[in-house]
Amino acid sequence: MRCLAQQASRRDVSAFGELYKLYRPRLLHYVASRVPDWQDAEDLTNLSFEKAFAAIGHYQPTPAQFSTWLFAIAHNVVIDHYRKRRLALAPEPEHGLEPPDPHGGPEDHLEGCERRRLLHQAMLELTNEQRQVVGLRFFFNFSISEVAGVMGKTQGAVKGLQFRAFDRLREMLSDDMQTGS
Repeated sequence: MRCLAQQASRRDVSAFGELYKLYRPRLLHYVASRVPDWQDAEDLTNLSFEKAFAAIGHYQPTPAQFSTWLFAIAHNVVIDHYRKRRLALAPEPEHGLEPPDPHGGPEDHLEGCERRRLLHQAMLELTNEQRQVVGLRFFFNFSISEVAGVMGKTQGAVKGLQFRAFDRLREMLSDDMQTGS
C-alpha cells in the first residue's frame, strides 16, 4: 500500500486507480454510515476521491498512512455536505452489529434484537464525536492514531472520547438491563 501511495503521490494515475479499487468499498461504507441516502453516500465517496486525487501531490507518505489521509478527506466532505444543507450530522446506524445467530431459537433471536435495540438507543445518547470514535474504532477497526487523523484530534483526545463514550454506554446499558426496558 505504501508503495502505491508513494507512486500516486507522484501523480501516477494507475497507482491512484489501484488505491481507488482498494479503498472505495471501505470508504463508501464509512460515508454511508454518516449520511442517510445511499445515492448521497456514493456521490460523497466519489467526491472524496476527486479531492484526494486533486491533492495527491501534497500527500506525504510519512507519517500519515494513506487510509488516514483519505478518511480525513471523506470526513471533511461529509461535514461540508451537512453544512451546505444546514443539517445535523446523522447518527451512526447499527452497521457492524452482529446479526442474530441463524441457528438459534426464537428466544435467542428476540434477545439479540433487544440487545441491538438497546445498544443503538444508547449510541444515540452519545455526542456526535463519541459516536464517531466508537464507530471508527469498533465498526471499522481503525487504530487510535487513524481515528485521530480522520477526526483531526490528538490521540489523547480520541482516547478520552472513547473512555467517556464507554463509560456512558456502560452506565446506560446497565440501567436498561436492571430496569428491563
